[in-house]
Amino acid sequence: MTVRDPETDRSGAAGTPVQHDAGLPSWQPTAALAVIAAVGVALFFVPLGQVTAALGRMNSLGLISIMPPAELAGIALLALAFILALGLTRPKPVLLGAILVAIVVCLDGVTAVAEPEPRFPTAYWIAGFVDYISRTGHTAPNLSAYFSWPGFFELVALAEHITGSHNLLPVMRFWPLAMDLLCLVPIALIVNRMQASWRAKWFAAFIFSVGNWVGQDYFSPQSFNYLLYLCFIALLLIYFGRPAVAVRAAPRGDQADYSTADPPTARTPRWRAILTRPIPGDLPAVPASRARLTAALALIIAIFVFSTSSHQLTPFFMVAACAGLVIARRCRLRGLPVLLGVIFAGWVSFAAVPYWSGHIADLFSGLGNLGANLSGSVSGRMVGSTPLHTLVLQARTGFAVAVLLLAVAGLVRRRRLALDDRIPVVLMCVPFAGFGLQSYGGEISLRVYMFALPGACLLAAFLFFPGPARDDRAWRALTGATHDYRAWRVMPAAAVCAIAGVLLFFVARYGNEAFERTPPGELSAMNYLYAHDSSGIRVLWLSESPAVDNTPQMPWQYQDLSKTAYIPELAPTNAAAVGSLVSDLRSMGPGSYLITTTTQEAYLEQAASYPANWGQAFRAEMRSYPGVKVAFSNSDAVVYTLGSPAGARVRPLSPVTAPAGRSTVWTPIGLVSLGLLLVALGVIEFRRVGLSLPRRLSRILVLSGFPLLAIFAFIVIIRFVLLS
Repeated sequence: MTVRDPETDRSGAAGTPVQHDAGLPSWQPTAALAVIAAVGVALFFVPLGQVTAALGRMNSLGLISIMPPAELAGIALLALAFILALGLTRPKPVLLGAILVAIVVCLDGVTAVAEPEPRFPTAYWIAGFVDYISRTGHTAPNLSAYFSWPGFFELVALAEHITGSHNLLPVMRFWPLAMDLLCLVPIALIVNRMQASWRAKWFAAFIFSVGNWVGQDYFSPQSFNYLLYLCFIALLLIYFGRPAVAVRAAPRGDQADYSTADPPTARTPRWRAILTRPIPGDLPAVPASRARLTAALALIIAIFVFSTSSHQLTPFFMVAACAGLVIARRCRLRGLPVLLGVIFAGWVSFAAVPYWSGHIADLFSGLGNLGANLSGSVSGRMVGSTPLHTLVLQARTGFAVAVLLLAVAGLVRRRRLALDDRIPVVLMCVPFAGFGLQSYGGEISLRVYMFALPGACLLAAFLFFPGPARDDRAWRALTGATHDYRAWRVMPAAAVCAIAGVLLFFVARYGNEAFERTPPGELSAMNYLYAHDSSGIRVLWLSESPAVDNTPQMPWQYQDLSKTAYIPELAPTNAAAVGSLVSDLRSMGPGSYLITTTTQEAYLEQAASYPANWGQAFRAEMRSYPGVKVAFSNSDAVVYTLGSPAGARVRPLSPVTAPAGRSTVWTPIGLVSLGLLLVALGVIEFRRVGLSLPRRLSRILVLSGFPLLAIFAFIVIIRFVLLS
């Protein structure tokens, strides 16, 4: 990330030469920090073999419980080196970038090196959707609601077809690290639009990397769409942010563009200057040609269309962020939120009918229920956890709250300097509207925090480095400041926060690693099942609450999606009470199996109040139960089945059929109105960036937009009522 800042000039505001580090050649501090960072990387990665050997012994604190002290010292040393690099007189982009990348590799790539298989059960499930499309060439919305948003699956299937490889395991293993590194690019573009010092910008990128512990970067539509969200915001700010305004003061550098036409005099009271003459905390949009603006707008719309076709939640945050920027007068495309909202509503109404048809009550049950959605995704997750694992959940909550509180404090400090930070405020606050939608399976708080993080990291960095460039004369005239904020004053506090953040990251991110990792033996057990599913099989798995639990803590559904039915069964709290499980297994008939894995057992023991060593007792009871046969067994998983009478046939699974046509007389009218409305709204937006149209045609498009929008909204509501 390259940032320009007048602090790098050879002279200050009064023409006083900037002094380099006293008594040292300019290269020596940089070289020393590079050595410190290299030692930190070595300390972190050399002991990883010990972590691999101890994976089966981690406790309820997760990965940090088996990490050697040297490894934790290594990541702390990296964080310290980064903070010390911020204390240098002049920015060293290569050094800062290298240390930041090393920190991301250590934080997000540790499991790719230490664990033999890709982690996280849902990643395997996502791979199953890709596998189905690759084999059949089509989607199956009746098989899973996820197929109503097939964009990501189809893109990966296309990539498999082009490369000729259908093995997603290596991709799944390094996908989180790749996504987190790629996110640094749009984050760099976003922070560079701020009116801030180079130290604040680099520290904001650091806070984003360390604060992104949510763990939604696994192989999934969400991780890819989060990257698209950041790119979407960056493009809006770069090309369609606030316009440049002529100012009387003319400070040097792109950091010093203030849109205050009449800076107050020294006699102006400070409180009045702060309240009535705020300085924009962001830079104006980059001057660009008509062709470049048109291409940028087309790319923004294309990003949104793909996101709409591949994820349920991200488009909502895109529309909300765009609308917030428009309201805050930090996006010149005033009609863009309407166009994006119509695209989103059109997809849900016409392309995702199998998802919501007949389930309207479930879809909108949480709408407006802020308290229930918040409590269900925060306090509800702590129910049933062991005291030690509760610390993990509390650490997650505390981490998120700390980042947000630092952001609020940073906003206050910037406002005291008369800086108006509308962009980060919008980016941080708008995602909280997500609490008014639904609980999203108890994960809405995680998603809200993740989408609020780009704005929060900027404001949190401003708490430590609040001022703009130190030779900004307009800022000095406005605030009455006589000198800049010296970096060394806040370095101790920044270092403490940075080191605490990287250490706490391993608790918040990998606190569930005992049941989110994938032991090789579990993959072997699943491969055994898939080798016996030619006629279709039923796989029973152990759950704390079968009525609502739909994701086992094990690798599953990564192939043969239509040939294997996974059925949750209540795991008895008393490990000896396995009679009902065996009875259910018998009722399923031939071709039925019951599987238990070390990760599922760890989940039940750590997060669902099951007794310690419940898994061992359960396995012993199942082995000794009359009639139960062990079909496959290793240290990580056991597959049980029952003997079948001679000639018994496997009961076939329900066939995968195309969704029944759900249409009304309003459907064709709605599609026509949608098409005309998109054309009208699209042309209106492209006119804002320079598209030339005859005046009469422009007026017709503008006037037709309102009735078309009303017709479309009416038809969407009618379809929801009739097809629900």
